[in-house]
This record gives sequence, structure tokens and C-alpha cells, in this order.
Amino acid sequence: MFGNLISIFARHRNAANLLMAILIIAGAFSMSKLNRQLMPDIAMDMILVSVAWPGASPEDVAANIVEAVEIEVRFMDGVDQVSAIATEGAALVYIEYEQGHDMSKALTDTQAAIGRIITLPEDSEKPVISLVERYDPVSKLLISGPFPEESLTKIARSIRDDLLNSGLAKVDLMGVREPEIWVEIPEARLRALGLSIEDVSRAIGLSSLNLPSGNLEGRISRQIRSNGLAESAADVGNIEIISRTNGAKVYLRDIANITETYDDEMPTLFHNGNPAIQLDIKRQKQDDSITSARIIKDYITTARKTLPASITMVQYDIIANLVSERISLLTKNGIGGLMIVVSILYLFLNVRLAFWVAMGIPISIMGAMGIMLITGQSINMISMIGLLMALGIIVDDAIVVGEHTASRYEQGYSLQDAIEIGSHRMLAPVFAASLTTISAFAPLLLVKDFIGQIIEPLPIAVMIVIVVSLIECFLILPGHLRHGLGGPKAKEPGFKVRFNERFQHFRNNRFRQWVENAYNRRYVTLCAAIAMLILSGAFLGGGYVGFNFLPGAEQSIIQGNVIFATGSERAKTEQMLEELSRAAIAAETKLTNGEQKLIRVGVAHVGETITRSATDRLTGDHVGSYRLELIPSEERDIRNNVFLNAWNEEIREMPGLDKLVLEDPSRIGSPNTDIDIRLRGSDNNVVKKAALEVQELIARFDGAESIEDDLPYGKEEMALKLTARGHAMGMTTTSVARQVRNAFEGAIAKRFPRQEDEVLVRVMLPEEERTASRLQSLMLRTPTGQEIPLPEVVDIIEQPGFARIRRQDGRKEVSVKANVDNTVSTAGVIIAALPEAGLDAITEKYNIDYTFRGRAEEQANAFSDFRIGLIVALSAIYIILAWVFASYTRPIVVMAVIPFGLIGAVFGHFIMDFNLSILSVFSLLGLTGILVNDSIILVTTIDDHIKNGQKLKEAIINGTVSRLRPVLITSLTTIGGLCPLMFERSTQAQFLIPVAITIVFGLATATFLVLLVIPALLGIIDDIQQWDRRRLGKDQTEKTSEQPAESS
Repeated sequence: MFGNLISIFARHRNAANLLMAILIIAGAFSMSKLNRQLMPDIAMDMILVSVAWPGASPEDVAANIVEAVEIEVRFMDGVDQVSAIATEGAALVYIEYEQGHDMSKALTDTQAAIGRIITLPEDSEKPVISLVERYDPVSKLLISGPFPEESLTKIARSIRDDLLNSGLAKVDLMGVREPEIWVEIPEARLRALGLSIEDVSRAIGLSSLNLPSGNLEGRISRQIRSNGLAESAADVGNIEIISRTNGAKVYLRDIANITETYDDEMPTLFHNGNPAIQLDIKRQKQDDSITSARIIKDYITTARKTLPASITMVQYDIIANLVSERISLLTKNGIGGLMIVVSILYLFLNVRLAFWVAMGIPISIMGAMGIMLITGQSINMISMIGLLMALGIIVDDAIVVGEHTASRYEQGYSLQDAIEIGSHRMLAPVFAASLTTISAFAPLLLVKDFIGQIIEPLPIAVMIVIVVSLIECFLILPGHLRHGLGGPKAKEPGFKVRFNERFQHFRNNRFRQWVENAYNRRYVTLCAAIAMLILSGAFLGGGYVGFNFLPGAEQSIIQGNVIFATGSERAKTEQMLEELSRAAIAAETKLTNGEQKLIRVGVAHVGETITRSATDRLTGDHVGSYRLELIPSEERDIRNNVFLNAWNEEIREMPGLDKLVLEDPSRIGSPNTDIDIRLRGSDNNVVKKAALEVQELIARFDGAESIEDDLPYGKEEMALKLTARGHAMGMTTTSVARQVRNAFEGAIAKRFPRQEDEVLVRVMLPEEERTASRLQSLMLRTPTGQEIPLPEVVDIIEQPGFARIRRQDGRKEVSVKANVDNTVSTAGVIIAALPEAGLDAITEKYNIDYTFRGRAEEQANAFSDFRIGLIVALSAIYIILAWVFASYTRPIVVMAVIPFGLIGAVFGHFIMDFNLSILSVFSLLGLTGILVNDSIILVTTIDDHIKNGQKLKEAIINGTVSRLRPVLITSLTTIGGLCPLMFERSTQAQFLIPVAITIVFGLATATFLVLLVIPALLGIIDDIQQWDRRRLGKDQTEKTSEQPAESS
């Protein structure tokens, strides 16, 4: 059926051109509609349960909230893992589901599970259950100036609203604090009036509210409302606290200091010494990064004309710039590769044939764009890599069909017959070759989790292009071959004539001799190839070629996190961040001799650290972060690691600084660190000691940097234990805890909305009375109203505390993390050495367990899925080849060249001084498909010679010699298509270069081996078959000779 379709298109005058026009128009339309983004969309099948418990320690939160939630959710249907973080006053439980699970049902199940919990603390707030949605960052917009916090917030919110109205999906404000009304009452005054903080809090809550009071019916219906909501400090001050029988009244303003303020524990931002607010602008899955960035840029241009001159508006961390740069980079390399491909085709084929064969590349790419739009794909780094890898594969099919048609035409067939015979003859092998290539890439779809989502667009893009290239090869190309081969033969240039003559001489003499020697010394040939394979394995195993699982491309963002001893004043953190700012400028001056501006933007975050993962974020007055954006990496010679070292040397550490971590967060997409060791034990103090020793162990390895654990020390805890006397007086642990918390943390009297804010009214003691020394003299009220000093009913036990406690799948866990400078070492090398270097000894010493997570876990999972995919790929390729050749042995010959692709890949990385990466491994699958394609064509040709009556040796030699040109053309075009990328010097291309190295060197080596090893293998298989026939013949002769003897 398809053969008839080929004939129809080959004979029709303009069918090929019409189909080509359809593909080009569809591609042009699709390119304008396809989303452009940095990386593929990553689904987050995750639900977050957050519970606030103001004033509670992380240990109390973990024991009373986290454990209660874990019991209910861990074993729900579809749950993959449960991670929990307990911090001061809050619990965060992340429930991660298996990929593809119905998240609507998961949300309903989670809500029902949380609703069944009846043991949550009485004072904890209602659990908030939300589906975690992923929004990809577009850019950040920084607003700063010498303005009060309220004014700056209004400006930022106005900008946010304008951006949302412009079509952007999500804008989050950073550095905006929630307003609060503080009611501070001295303890002595409360005691004099016979009041407690809880009494005042209750009075405010009952007095400050608006309530509907029903309807009045009549000729005009009216609604009655009671308005008493206090929305300002003055309104709160007017609340009546005591009303005496003699008419005297006590208002809150009479006994309390009432002020409007902000939540002093929330993070604040500074830029160039001024308060700042940052707008984090994000996009949804269906939004285009570059279009979103253009909206922001246009808005900034307009907004600057209306804002006060003293307001600074800076856009930074613009992801769309990276998208544009990398798309331009790959497009440039693609065009360069295309020019090399066309040059190679022109060298081996006549100019018109070369033109139409090369036209298959843009036609197939444009057609693929149309299918990508229909199937919901996007233009991103990974899909672009797939398209780039497909450059050489696309043209292979057209080369085979065009070259075979040309040879038939030269043999004397009419042009139309040559086109149809050539196309029909190559249909089966080309179709089989395409199927094998698809079979090689399709198993990448079996890789799951984060890595699987990252690489998914690569095989999809390649498979789409291959399908479209088959359409172009058999329906469009035959129609164009009438122009490519017909008409008067153009005179070839002299250099091309000489090249063809020398190539023919080489093929018919030197190369034929090589093939004959390979066949005659077939066992030596095979052993030599195997020896090269073993040598490449030795290079890999011996560490001459390293492995870096998922390298990142250097970006422009670097940062420093500072952590002081818990309890340190906020002002101290601000001073340290100012020192980081000064040191960064000093490092810039030192590195450039004051001649170049390296730093674009510097932002100080006071009260929070900036981390890759939200679960690792620390908050509090004692922590801060300073984030720098340098000029683009292409515009500077100074690399991030060089700047970080210079920055570190210039920093003058302040007394009390516990930790300073400078890091480069550049990564392809994974939030995980290079090294992540999870320590598990029942006692946090013991695990912390082990974590500190593990950090010292990691620090001994060259290249290890940014080493830290996620069990930071918190505030010194003063545990309160109710005594027997306290019990006798009717007091409970809950009543004591509530009174102490009200005194020091404050009692929440009211929450109410005011414009865009939720305002909190907090009643507490004055600041000078909220000290540790005052705890000893704090008066508690018994159920009978008697007041008694706290030490008389409570034992106070001082103990160290932790700022955050992590739990994983129901067990306490501490993570020791580090990154690795890949110019010095790799994570794989360090992880492999850690157990014997002392990790096993440390965990045994403290009687705890450990496991590697993070990128090590990603790597293990990816390779586990990859092994399954490899088995599936090889099985599918064997089945396809067995069907094509109608033989069980021929597929073994064809597939025998697959391992030899590793030779070139390993030595290529060694020569180019690059580490292997996961992209290198996945590229080996693509290389497998290409090698099998060459082998199919070669073995098919040899079989044709055998069918024409040639003896095996003659058929092998003649067939191999005759296929030298098409095999070389297909290999050289693939190599040429990727050469520009392999020699690209851009920093943005460095993590892509292993893809090109794998295919270029692997194909160059394996092509040579295909042309020599396959003839040797065919000879060896024939030797085995002849030996088997002789053995069977001998057995048959012996049986025949025995029969007369038996009868006699």
C-alpha cells in the first residue's frame, strides 16, 4: 500500500511540492505558537500540609503535630514519600505522590485524613492543605528607595497588580511584612487590676468585630449591622476593658502602650542601603518565557516615567535571557552543522542531488514543529538537543534513497524507473533502520522521577523528526529526484573530479585490501576490536575519564548565606550583610583592577537564607543572605568559582558568626546538591555530633565546598515541668504553657482584614519584661484565681535546642550536604570514597544509619530505569532485525557493533578533557540507532550480492566496498552536524558538549569498525556454520556405517 503511494507521489507533477509546502507552512505557524522556555515543564505531584502553632519549639511541633499528621497520610493510596519539617511555631508536611497519580483524588483523600486527627494541640491553628503547583520563574523585579515601609509596599503592590493585569500568571512579593497592632501591658498593672493577658485578649476579641444583626421589614427593607471592628491602634485603644458600678471605666489606652508595627520576625530586603521589595514574576505552563519577559520590559519602560525619581527599579535574574541565549546558541550551531552537512553532500554527490537531499533537513524540522505543537511540546534546551542530534539522522535516509536511485540511473534504468525501484528497494531497510533508531530512543521514556521529566522531550523530538523524515524521504524526495538527476549533467568542478577519482582509487585498492585483510584475519580483527573495548573500559574504570551526573551551565547568580548564633540581634546580621556587600565590591576591583564592572545587582535578605530547596530555608534574626547577579558569563573572563574565592578572601568575619557559605547555585534544574548524606537516629544531639564529624570528613576531599547540615542549633530551650505542688493546685501543663506563651510570645486577640493585609492584634508584656531573667519572677494564676511565682509550681530545665527538625517517612533524619567543584573532582568520586574514608566508622561510632540521597539517589534511579530501557531497546532492535533479515543470526552480526560505540565515546571525552554525564549515556542510545542503521544497509547489500550468485567472501568484500561511500556520507553528515557544538566555547554550551563528543567520536570510531568488524563477524559465523555442518555430516556418516554392521 505504501509502495503504491510512493509511486503516485513519484509520478505526480506537483504532489511532492504541495506536501512540502504543507509541512513548511505548518512548521512556520507552529514555531510562532510553541512555548519557548529554559527547561521542560516539571510536574509536582505533591500536597503540602502546614500547621501553625505559635511559640512552640521545633521538638514540640515534631512530637505533637508532625507525628500525628504522618500517621494519617503515610499509607494513603499512591503516596511515594512523606517529608516533614518542624520549625519554631510551624509544621510543614510534604506528601509526594507517585508520578501520574490523580491529584484531585489525592487532595480529597488528604483533606479527609487530616480531618480525622483529633490530637492536634488546642492552641494550634487550623491545618492548611494545598496542592503544590509549579510556576517557572521569569525574572525578578527589585523596587527600592528611601521610603517608609508602608509607602514602598503600596508602590510594589500597585506594580504587582499592573503586571498581573498585563497577562502575567503570578507575582509574589518578597520583603513585605504583615502589619500588627501590639498591645503591651506591664505585669504590675495587670496584677493591680486583677487581669491577665488572656483576659485582655478575650475582651479585645469580643469587642472588636462587625456582626450582621438581622433585617427590618416594612415598606423599605433594611439590613441591620453592628459595627465595632477596631482597625487601628487608636480604635483598639478605645476598647473598654473594665466598667465599674460607679460608672468609672478603664479603656485599653489607659493601661497599655498600643502601637502599629510589623511582624519583626519576617524577612526584609535591602538594595544599595535602602529598603527594598522584590517581585518574583512567574509563568504558568502555557505561557511563553520570552513573551512574558517582553511584557515586563515594556512595563518597566512605561512605569519609570510615573514613579518618583528616587525609586530604583531593577530587573534581574531574567530567565528569558538564558532561553534566548541558548536557543540562539543551538540555532547557530545547527546552522553551522547544516552547512557542513551540505558541504559533505556536495563533495560526494552531484550538486542538484546534494541540494534535494539536504532539503530534507529543514523540511523534516518544520514538519516536526507542527507535530510538536499538536502533542503539547515546547522549545526548550532538551528538545533542541534532540533536534540537533537528529540533524545527521534525518539526512541518512535521504542519502541512502538518493544514492541508490542515482546508482540505478547510472546502470541504465530510465529516470522514472530508477526513482521508483530505488525508493521501493530501500523502503524496507530504511523503514527498519528508522524503527531501530526509534527503538533506541523510546526507552528513555521509561526513566521516571525528576530526571525522566527533564529528558522526556529529547526522545520525543527525535522520534517525531524520524517519522517526518520518512514522509519526506519517500513521498517528497522521489518527486524532487526528477530534478536532481534529470536534465543535462552539469560539469563538475576540477577539485571535485579529482576528489572523486582519488576516492574511487582509495575505495577500489587500499580500502578493498583492508577489507580483505580483515576478513582473512577475522579472528585477529575481532580480538583487536574487543581489546580496544576493554581498554576504553579500563580508562573509564581507572578514573582517567570522570563521570559528572548532571553538570550545570554557569549562570550569573551567586550568593552567600550567613548564620549567627541563635538569639543574635537582627542588627548584627544586617552588619554582616553590609560586610558581604563591601567585600564583593572589593573582590570585583581586585579581579579587574577597577577596569570592569562585574556586579550587576546586589540584594541583602535579612532574616532568611536562600537555598535551592524551600525545605532547607532558615528564618530568624540570626540568618541572612546576600545575592549577587554578575554580568552574563559570555561578557566576562572571570568564572564564578574565581569570583567566589576572591569574595571569600575579602570578607572580614564578625564575632559570633557560626557559618558563612558562599555558593554558585547553577544547575540544569535539579534542586538537589551534589552530595547529600542522610543520617538517621533517635537522638538529635547524637546525630548532630555525627553530622559535624561527617562535614569534617567531606572537607578533606579536594573540590568539596558549601558543606552544611540541616539540623542547625536553635534557641536555648527552657523546658518547663509541672511539679507535684502545681498538680495539687489544679494546674496543668497546658494552662502553664499558655500563660507563659501569652507573656513572652503574646496572645493573639484578633485577626482582621484591612485592605490587602491581614492585621494581627497581639497582647503581651513590654519588651523589657520579655527576658529570660523575668521568667523566674513570672506570676501564674491558678484555677482559683490565686497568683503564685512560676518557680514554685514548675521545674525549669535548660537544654540546647534545634531550629529545625527534619523527618522522612516517619523517621528523624539529618541531611549533610555539599557541592563539588567539577574542575577539581566529581561527586561520584567523593561518594565512592566516603564509606572507607571514615563514613562507616562515624555511623558505627554513634550507632546510626546513613544513606545517600539527592543527586546520588537520582543517579541510581536513573541508571536503574536506564538498564531496563536498554534491555527493552536491544530486544526491540533484535526483533525488528530478525523480521527484516528473516534470520536469527544476522541481527547478532548487526548488533555486535553496538558496544564498540563506547570506545570512541570514552576516548573522545578523554581527548577533549570532559567528564561523561548522564547526557553522554543517553547519547549512547542515539549512537546505537545510528550504528545499527549503517550495519543494516551494509548487511543488506552483502545479502544482495549473495543472492546474485557471488560466493560469501566475494560478496562480503564487494558489498563492503560498494557501501563505503553511503556509509561514509551518513556518518560524516552526522559528525559534521554536531561538530560546531563540540567545538563551541560558550559557557552556556559546556554541559551540552558531551552529547556531541559521544556521537562524533563514537560514530567516527564505530564506523571504521563497522566496515571491518562486520565482514570479520560474517566470516566467523560462516566458519561456525561450516563446522556445525561438518560435525552433523560426520555424525550422519558414522550412523550410516554402523547400520550394516548391526544388521549383519
